[in-house]
Amino acid sequence: MSDERQMKKISLDTLQNKEKKITTRKLKTILVGSIVLAVAAAGGYSVYRALSGDLVASRFTVNNMICPACAITIKEATEKAPGVVGTDISLAGREITVQFYDKKTSPGQIEQVIEKAGYPVKSDGLFKPASAAQNDVVIARVNDRPILMPDLKTPLNVDLKSPGSSDLPSVFFSTVGKEILLQAADKENVIIQPQEVEAEIQNIMERQTMTEDELKQKVKEQFGSLEKFSQVVGQRLGIQKLFEEKIPEEIQDPGQRRQKTIELVVGLFKDSVVTILDPGICEKILAVSGQDDWKTFWPRMIASDTDFKRLVNQSH
Repeated sequence: MSDERQMKKISLDTLQNKEKKITTRKLKTILVGSIVLAVAAAGGYSVYRALSGDLVASRFTVNNMICPACAITIKEATEKAPGVVGTDISLAGREITVQFYDKKTSPGQIEQVIEKAGYPVKSDGLFKPASAAQNDVVIARVNDRPILMPDLKTPLNVDLKSPGSSDLPSVFFSTVGKEILLQAADKENVIIQPQEVEAEIQNIMERQTMTEDELKQKVKEQFGSLEKFSQVVGQRLGIQKLFEEKIPEEIQDPGQRRQKTIELVVGLFKDSVVTILDPGICEKILAVSGQDDWKTFWPRMIASDTDFKRLVNQSH
């Protein structure tokens, strides 16, 4: 190799080595910078968590939401409150769920915000929305909406006389089934007016030959409060209206209407994503159905004598 070619090769090798060193230095700088930023971000998040607290959620019963504008008003009011990160409203379910950081605000403060917007509320549970272990109050999620342990204690039956289902699998099935139908009613913009609920409560009193004082006593024993009882009455009316809207009026034969109702329910159940989070409930459902998955559990329960089945039968 000539001296000139040897010099060119040395120069090229030197240049390539310099470029490699520069590239290595840049990569090291970028890597160090990324680590610094990540540490800073983690530190910043830790500080934010320390100041803001845990992300929790609170649910409220609201019985006087009469139109979509009500939902917009409540959502805008709550999401302006400090620490609130989101609000989910079910007009058919007559309830509001607000996620917030517990050191920034509280359920009581959120209640005040909603009431100031013109909607009397009643707190219906505080829980952690993102996770659920054995001792947490969230026992399942239905299409991302939580089912709380106290929900299993709220009767579907509103006649205040007939005892409802008591075994846990039946109660769980009925509670989840009702939630699925309420979500379908929300999609159809089904809304029940307060006067409709009042009229139905009056009908219940007449059917059961109860005085107002007797009704109040039974409501307190079975539902805990008039607000909760009114909510469940409104939910049942909403489900009934959902069936009326989804099943053609020209189908008058009771048997055909019943068949169409079952078809609607089965379709909604198939399309729903239900995740059972509580291990104890999973264990008991497994003992009944041989599976602890909703997709295999509900087909075994659909024909069973449950409060949900009675609710569907009364709606057509």
